[in-house]
Amino acid sequence: MVLATPPPVTHRTAEENLGLGYLAAFLRQAGHEVVVIDGWLEGIDVPTLARRIMDIRPGMVGFACYRSNMERAIETMGRLSEAGLEILTVAGGYGPTFHTNDFLEAGFSAVVRGEGEVPLRMLADHLRDGTPALDEIPGISHRRPDGTVRHSPVPAPKLALDQLPHPSRDTLHLTLARRSMVHVQTARGCQASCTFCSIVAFERVGGGATWRQRSVTDVVDELEALWGRGATHVKVIDDSLIEPPRDARWCTELADEIAHRGIKPRMRGSIRADRVTEEVVGELARAGFFSFSCGIENFAQSALRRMAKRADVAQNRRALDIFRTHGIYVQAGHILFDDKTSLEELEENYTGMRAYSWTVSKGIFTEMYAAAGTNFTRRLERQGVLQIDRDHLGNTRYDVLEERVRPLYRGLKQWHKAHSAIYDKAIDPLSAPKALDAGELALMHGFAKELRGTDLDFFRSLLDLAAGPCSTAALDGAVQELIRAELAGTADWYRDLDARVDLGYREVGLVYDADANPFLC
Repeated sequence: MVLATPPPVTHRTAEENLGLGYLAAFLRQAGHEVVVIDGWLEGIDVPTLARRIMDIRPGMVGFACYRSNMERAIETMGRLSEAGLEILTVAGGYGPTFHTNDFLEAGFSAVVRGEGEVPLRMLADHLRDGTPALDEIPGISHRRPDGTVRHSPVPAPKLALDQLPHPSRDTLHLTLARRSMVHVQTARGCQASCTFCSIVAFERVGGGATWRQRSVTDVVDELEALWGRGATHVKVIDDSLIEPPRDARWCTELADEIAHRGIKPRMRGSIRADRVTEEVVGELARAGFFSFSCGIENFAQSALRRMAKRADVAQNRRALDIFRTHGIYVQAGHILFDDKTSLEELEENYTGMRAYSWTVSKGIFTEMYAAAGTNFTRRLERQGVLQIDRDHLGNTRYDVLEERVRPLYRGLKQWHKAHSAIYDKAIDPLSAPKALDAGELALMHGFAKELRGTDLDFFRSLLDLAAGPCSTAALDGAVQELIRAELAGTADWYRDLDARVDLGYREVGLVYDADANPFLC
């Protein structure tokens, strides 16, 4: 069988799909022959991906999909059908789990909802041996011969992670060649309940615990094997690395085991601010972590309450202070706007952003994504404020309610759209991140800090305008006038910075080949 993932529509550069590696290893363990095609890492388009699959002529194709590549997966499947390739086609991942009917209506044979190892292996067994029957496979939706659709009421089982074989590394050479970081997963899920997040929604599809972990020994076994194959930089892709019962003692155990093996991986992970302590970060730094993604989200307590964030503003600030003490690069996730954002909250966010302008940011404009399956989207639906149209990534529109905030929302979005290309390119080596040494990271970080400073200057100008005597009716026009003046006044500066970023890419040997940012629409 073929396991494939089409390239997504994204402003990020390619990284490996660890899900394909886990599925391939699990299927091979059961005696199935598997070919992995990672369209993102290989840089191939939909027609090429379809031709590759047709040349192999498999009995079954499984597509790993999330929201930003599901349209391309559907297009690939359509090309296979047009070519007369009558095979079992399966889709799994976040996209198919929350948009099951889209895939079945497009002609896929089956959709896996939730974790894929067991259902996919049972589908492969069904194809090879005739058993089990499709109706007996948990966690799938499929179209029967009579045209009816059956959604299995039994969820896909969640296996103990130490029972899974280590993922196959068919694409490791491609990852290393791009100086991308090799992916490792030490846990699945998250124990938080943020209103905007799909992670817990996905975990609840399978029932049971929303977070589970591997043992330290098993994790370091994998790190050691990768180290032996030349993988020195590792991105730990856990949604949340330090969840209970993990604590500072667990971090010490990890650091000690890595030191005992004589390896020195450079690692990046994701951690919640309320789980950050001096002891935790100190031990993780000793283990080799040099970078973290941390969902700060907001510097206004009222906004954090709406998001159901576990951390408060004081914990957010304390976490960032601890990271800086240890020299950790931090991509500080931020959500500036939702439907209830106020001017007071924008002021609080400006103050927080300015105080921590050294953090890596995706830009001054961010908004809460109304994704399928999230509590935020369900609330908007109950209140009847969702607009009918959706963009091609499935984001449902909603209005910012406060009239005096709307012009600033539109203005900041317009400002960021004008600079998104340079922004995305400048931060990609830090946010992906790439396998760079300390000097190379510092070079790229300098560009990111310059961009952040200019963004914050513009943000301050907008806030001053909104706080002034300008009437609400005239505010939108005044904002637009300010934007025109600032865009004209900073054009040369942005062109110069763009040239310097390109030079930086050449110096560190990277290539930026991502798409335009699809989320700014």
